Amino acid sequence: MSFREKIHWISLVGLLSAFGWYFLNYPWEIANSPKGMYIAVWMLLPVTIIFLVPMVAGAAFFAIRAPKDADLKEDEREKGIHLRGTHLAYYPLAIGVQLNIFVLINGFNYGYAVTILIATLVIAELIRVGSQLYYYRRGY
Repeated sequence: MSFREKIHWISLVGLLSAFGWYFLNYPWEIANSPKGMYIAVWMLLPVTIIFLVPMVAGAAFFAIRAPKDADLKEDEREKGIHLRGTHLAYYPLAIGVQLNIFVLINGFNYGYAVTILIATLVIAELIRVGSQLYYYRRGY
């Protein structure tokens, strides 16, 4: 398993755990109130910590364990994997932005719009990382 693939695994677990916690604890009943938005914004601080700490620790651990792997330049295969994953993530991102515009135009309050926007970014990132892991496993 390459260094970049290991980092993608850490990223996938970090995204699932951090934003899983966020959306399970989101104040849905008061989402459209100023208090709900205040709580939701402050919930992004632990999300950042839950996501970043494993990423930094994992990258440092794998870089120390195999420094030559960490210093390798991206080869053509890895560039192709990166491009394919980014390409696949574009579609849910575009759909989510359109959904967010629809929500805002039709008079929904800002709490739902912010939630849809964050969910769009998370889903697109999960698709990007997940597809890249799939391509690494398939050997593309």
